[in-house]
Amino acid sequence: MTVPGRRRSRSLVWRVFGSYIVVVAVATVGALVAGEAFAPFLLERHMRSMGPMMGQGGDPMAAMTADLADAYRSALTQSLAWAALVATAAAALVAWWVTRRLVGPLADLREASGAIATGNYQRRLDADAPGEIGDLAGSFNTMAEALERGEAIRRQLLSDLSHELRTPLSNLRGYLEALEDGVFALDAPTSAALGQQVERLERLVADLSLLAGLEAGQVAVVVAPMDLADLVGDSAAAFRTRFDERGVDLAVEAPTGLVVRADANRAAQVLENLLDNALRHTPAGGRVTVRARPDGAFARVEVRDTGPGVPEALREAVFRRLYRGDPARAAAQGEGSGIGLTIARELVVRQGGDIWVEDADPQNAGEARDGAPAGGGGACFVFTLPRSPATARGQRATARGRDAGAA
Repeated sequence: MTVPGRRRSRSLVWRVFGSYIVVVAVATVGALVAGEAFAPFLLERHMRSMGPMMGQGGDPMAAMTADLADAYRSALTQSLAWAALVATAAAALVAWWVTRRLVGPLADLREASGAIATGNYQRRLDADAPGEIGDLAGSFNTMAEALERGEAIRRQLLSDLSHELRTPLSNLRGYLEALEDGVFALDAPTSAALGQQVERLERLVADLSLLAGLEAGQVAVVVAPMDLADLVGDSAAAFRTRFDERGVDLAVEAPTGLVVRADANRAAQVLENLLDNALRHTPAGGRVTVRARPDGAFARVEVRDTGPGVPEALREAVFRRLYRGDPARAAAQGEGSGIGLTIARELVVRQGGDIWVEDADPQNAGEARDGAPAGGGGACFVFTLPRSPATARGQRATARGRDAGAA
């Protein structure tokens, strides 16, 4: 594939300019050759016709001079006419060849664009052509590859979305048919079950709407200085009851005074999505630890659990839309929309940070055995946020004060 922006040995401007130079050169050479070929022949023919004139009366030199002048003009005119004819033919042939060389790749581009427009994203061009045409072909191939990947993602998204919608809709239909047949009574447990399915649909629709807004740049993210300890403490407090009900211990380690530049609401949404994900994957009796600490120009927030962990091969996939590592387990535990981690990644990136997953305890993370994926050391989801410049200056001043006191 051609690298965009790569300098090529022959630019299209110079190729076109050079083609015209070639045409002019061919025309000039053709005119000279034709002139050299026809002028002597015409002049010699006229000289032979002057023989009878030498025997006539009068001034033979004056008559011959006048006749030579006329013959020269006639020979020159005829030779230039033949030269122009030959030069025109030669120039036309060269121009036709050059035009075909230039128009051919453009015609291929037109056909390939038409194929792309009809959905044939596998069409590619020859990117080895010289000059801007090769660069254009390389850019076209890059665009076609991006469209092909986008189409594959779109189809997968529609397939996953239809599956996600089908489950709660089928459950709702089953409950309604059972109510109509009198199998179930509309009591409190049945109403609660129906409400859970409706909430699942609402959550999925809301998450999809938020994700679409984030990817379109339509969700405002307003960053301002905030204490990271407050964010961690408030989010943990909101989840404390749910953790207690599941029998999972929740620990928080966040120093005060660690100020970051972030959107308080969006940063809280990121942490809550990670806490919800950790709770769903940590068995009863397990432990989830939220830890915040400085990391250079950023603040690092870790959400560690004692669940099965995430295999290294899947650590990028978990941030894809509607990704489910274990669909059966997800259905049994009422897993979320499958978009929470995708939203978390978009929100973190919009705030100038990064997010990834690693082993919570690398020493306990086993290798793949008997076809089972590697993991087992728990998962540690990490995201970073830029620290406030005022905080960094304050810490440097405090460090200088300690050094001065020690001296």
